[in-house]
Amino acid sequence: MDEPQRRGDAEKTFTTPCPSLPRRGLRGGLCASAPLRLVLLFVVALSAFGCGKKLPPVAPESVVPEPVKEIKAISRDGKLFVRFSRPTKNVDGSKVADLAGFRIMRRVIDDKGCQGCPEKFPVVYDIDISYPKGAVVEGDRISFPDNDLTAGTRYEYKVVPYNKDGYEGPEAQRVIFTWGVPAGKPQNLTARAGDKAVDLTWSPIETLVDGSTVKELAGYNIYRREEGGKYPLDSVNPDPVKQTSFSDFGLSNGKSYWYTVKAVVHFNESLIEGASSDEIAVTPKEAIVEELKGEPDAPLPVQR
Repeated sequence: MDEPQRRGDAEKTFTTPCPSLPRRGLRGGLCASAPLRLVLLFVVALSAFGCGKKLPPVAPESVVPEPVKEIKAISRDGKLFVRFSRPTKNVDGSKVADLAGFRIMRRVIDDKGCQGCPEKFPVVYDIDISYPKGAVVEGDRISFPDNDLTAGTRYEYKVVPYNKDGYEGPEAQRVIFTWGVPAGKPQNLTARAGDKAVDLTWSPIETLVDGSTVKELAGYNIYRREEGGKYPLDSVNPDPVKQTSFSDFGLSNGKSYWYTVKAVVHFNESLIEGASSDEIAVTPKEAIVEELKGEPDAPLPVQR
């Protein structure tokens, strides 16, 4: 039978003299064996680098997107659009890398309602930036159509961005819009092609979509598209035109364009754009100057 191992032999198996190292709690001036020394060194490294030099924590509110830009409410084609530009930075100045979407909130302004009561801004639409269903995206500009409106009602909107963790950024300046009854669609739109230009005419609008008479006409907006394209939200003219004609210049000869016209009416402080007229296609063409040729002048009779 094997002889039991003595205590001294066991100590020699796991420890060795280590006179070059300081004696810090190792019995009899002995240090750990090689495997144990590696474990101790690993623990020391973790305490030195993993815990001892932590960066200060970053508050979630400091890495949320900054407010949206250029927010406004506009009426297009009998609808109301809330338009804004997406943020490019977080509130701490860093570049936005995890923008997830926007929450569109709306409330009805009731001057006869509860004075001093907390504002209620229910979310009417949540725009997922990766799949912005229902929204119109034009580069960094986003427009949300709100179709659930009542004529004669004042609405206030605010837009809040949020990141992929669900943290919301600050809201931008709010916008207010009073909705009214839009105008009907203009009739008898005609187009005449010119040299790099198109001349449009139409009949004046007289009624709103509900059949009532137009009381305060602001003018007309003209929209143009090219073959295969869609009409943009912005009209060709920067402001509504007062007359029932419009000339569009700077076009390309031999290229087809499509046009539609919409009437705009005043309602309180808002401009309400009505339905589109029937569209018309026209192709500008180069002007041809024809040389007129006639018989040579007959000689004058000789007078004697």
